[in-house]
Amino acid sequence: MNRISLTKNVLTASLMMLPFSLVAGDAPGYFKIPGTDTTLKIYGFAELNGVYDMGTHNSDIDDYDWASFLPVQPFDHPVPGVQSATTKNNSLYMTARTSRFGFTTTTPSDMGPITMKLEADFNSPSPSNFSSPTTTNGNTCRIRQAYGQVGGFLFGQTWTTMFDGDSLPDTVDFNAVPSATLLRIPMLQYTFKVGSKSSLAVAAEFPFNRMFQGASGHVVSQDAGEGYGGDAYQDIPDLHANWTYSDGWGHVSLRGVMLTYKTGGNQVLTGVGTNTTTQGSINSTGFGGALSGHFNIAKDTVVWSVMGGNGVGRYLFGDILQSAINDGHQINLWKGLGWHVGYTHVWDAKWRSNLIYSEVSNTDPGAYNGQTLNKWMQSSANPNYWGADGQPNKTLQNAMVNTFYQISKTASCGVEYAWGTRKTFATYTSAGALVNDGNTGTQKRINFVFHINFF
Repeated sequence: MNRISLTKNVLTASLMMLPFSLVAGDAPGYFKIPGTDTTLKIYGFAELNGVYDMGTHNSDIDDYDWASFLPVQPFDHPVPGVQSATTKNNSLYMTARTSRFGFTTTTPSDMGPITMKLEADFNSPSPSNFSSPTTTNGNTCRIRQAYGQVGGFLFGQTWTTMFDGDSLPDTVDFNAVPSATLLRIPMLQYTFKVGSKSSLAVAAEFPFNRMFQGASGHVVSQDAGEGYGGDAYQDIPDLHANWTYSDGWGHVSLRGVMLTYKTGGNQVLTGVGTNTTTQGSINSTGFGGALSGHFNIAKDTVVWSVMGGNGVGRYLFGDILQSAINDGHQINLWKGLGWHVGYTHVWDAKWRSNLIYSEVSNTDPGAYNGQTLNKWMQSSANPNYWGADGQPNKTLQNAMVNTFYQISKTASCGVEYAWGTRKTFATYTSAGALVNDGNTGTQKRINFVFHINFF
């Protein structure tokens, strides 16, 4: 056997020993699984995020949200009965918990390609987790996306149908802006073409529509007879529609959602023994709509979005704790409106910068007895709403300026200055006396990130 033949045989044997073989074109991360018709794509990155707060910040940043979350931004000054003190000491926090990995498979079938996606990271802050530098820096792995798709049909967990990723600003902050829709949820979705440049998606999504109250959005269960907050349950999924048109100049997306809130209907122990009464069921229906898109201007990009509705709090990141309140007589839906605009300027192949502004505002729907819902929440009949986190927000404002640098094909870094304010509705004592016309919390922070892709 000559040397060339020997070399060929050795190379062939070596390739057969590999767990996967590369697909045609040697695309980064793509492999053909031997003995199957399935192609596997592996992707992910290692990432270091950091924040340096120059103003007030949440005290337990390790186990709650370390990225920007203006809805519970501490107030700039102490408020009697609401916030006893403020913390303005400079503070640094760093984490690698946003590092991510994912797998996508594609298998041909008589119905067309069957796709499966599984994606996870480690950014799972939880009051019961307490994974921090004191416990070997461990953080719980969480599912981001897990779904199957064949043709236009999708089932599993992915971004809500109200999500429009191409209209999101280019931020260093992991949480983007308060006007963004940042919800991943289990769903059944079907998407079909409407002409050559547009599509329509319709979906039924898991209706995780809770009525929040108390510190950090704590849910008080009415089933247990604890106050008026009420833990909601639903038997109707959130119903979605999303029409998207794309062209060389950019894209535009028009979306709508209908969601329900329901509570009551349970039996409550009223006396000694087995005496019970049955609570009446209370229902309310919320609606929301959004219009968003992006425009290409030479190498630059403008992104924009407007979204609003009744009871759509969880579809507006800044209103995630402010969607609906059960006052014991009716379910009151906060009216929310959020919008943002962002401009990306590309300096050259390695540098780009962004200017971003976002705002979320809420309108008080009123309570059953004619007073404002905000005042009812702070009444003596409902003391669980006390605390800075539980104060309903009237407006959230957020502005960012950042710069990214592409170090290499797989590595990049960025730095950002983020300013934000939280303005609440008026504050009342438990007796209904006016304390002030609202409190303000101001965020002043520097965000930075170092990012390296697998390939």
